[in-house]
Amino acid sequence: LVDIPTLNFVVMSAATSSAQPPIMAAKAVPTKDTPAPGVNVCVAAILLVLYFGMNLVFNIYNKWLFSGPLPAPVFVTATHQAFCFMGALLAAMCAPEAWYKRTPLEGSAMISKLMIIPFGFCLNIGLNNISLLFCTLALNQLIRSFSPVSVAIASYFIEGRSYSYPKQATLALLVFGICLGVSASPDFQMLGFLICTASVIGSTLQVVLTGYFMGGQKVILHVFDILLYTAIPCILFLLPMAYLVGDHLKTAQAFEKHGAGQFLGLVLAGGCMAFSYNIITICLIKFTSSVYYAVAGGFKVCLVIAFSFLVFDQKITYLSGAGIVLSCIAFVANSYLTFREKQQKKAAVVAQKISEDQEGLISGKQKSVADV
Repeated sequence: LVDIPTLNFVVMSAATSSAQPPIMAAKAVPTKDTPAPGVNVCVAAILLVLYFGMNLVFNIYNKWLFSGPLPAPVFVTATHQAFCFMGALLAAMCAPEAWYKRTPLEGSAMISKLMIIPFGFCLNIGLNNISLLFCTLALNQLIRSFSPVSVAIASYFIEGRSYSYPKQATLALLVFGICLGVSASPDFQMLGFLICTASVIGSTLQVVLTGYFMGGQKVILHVFDILLYTAIPCILFLLPMAYLVGDHLKTAQAFEKHGAGQFLGLVLAGGCMAFSYNIITICLIKFTSSVYYAVAGGFKVCLVIAFSFLVFDQKITYLSGAGIVLSCIAFVANSYLTFREKQQKKAAVVAQKISEDQEGLISGKQKSVADV
């Protein structure tokens, strides 16, 4: 998960998952930043297990799919977007308003933000999934975990944002761990490394462009709103990209080799996983919070890397293993520090609001009409 400080939405990308569902997500509405009292802990725990499980299965499935049966990652990404759009459209027509009510597009600010998403999506998720053709799942995850560092650097130069010393230390440890793990890996391939790095740059570019064009304005949308409004533009961006990288030829070959039934089954399975991941994510945020969901992303990286060595034939050395461990520790620590900062900011906002509400009583002066 890539945190965008200047905006009130989050982008689910492969920043913490190499084969992450090709979708975008916003804060589920209504959702608060802290769990409501009386939240069913058992339900939240079950959703967390489902979230980790679905993410793990979907990562492994996509890596397996791109490595053999259907080596057309951009085309598959477009099909995932189509399934997510159909699911969101079905929710808009059939879901009760208490669970989801479509947010209408109002003003140029909202439209501008939504049109930036497909551009960044193709650079981010599209290039990331292409990189799975040339590098292992573990290396992909390791390189993608550099995203917090690139976002921090961009935020420093673009916004002049500063970071605490503990957070700088975790980012430095993350850089060291990634460099050690990637350089010492027997599975290292320069082409895969370059494509995956380009996807990280694309993710950062999306953050920078959105923040630049929006100028700090906030637009709150439900996850299904994002899917409804951006899925089709994403597909329109992805189809020419799929043609340029030769996915149309690989798709035709896979169709002839496996037959219509098996081919459609592979596409259907991936599409259902992509949309199911959205549903689980929405429910997880609803029963916990968006902040806790962000912290879970740090542990998700560790889980996918660990299981990738059990499922796929990946090689590892002592140095690359040490780099992976250091990177995972640094990534989780950075997620925790981010979580703590958000909690502190929220507490400060609440305290300021209480102070403003009591201003008339404390000063002995009545509030003006403008204040009211």
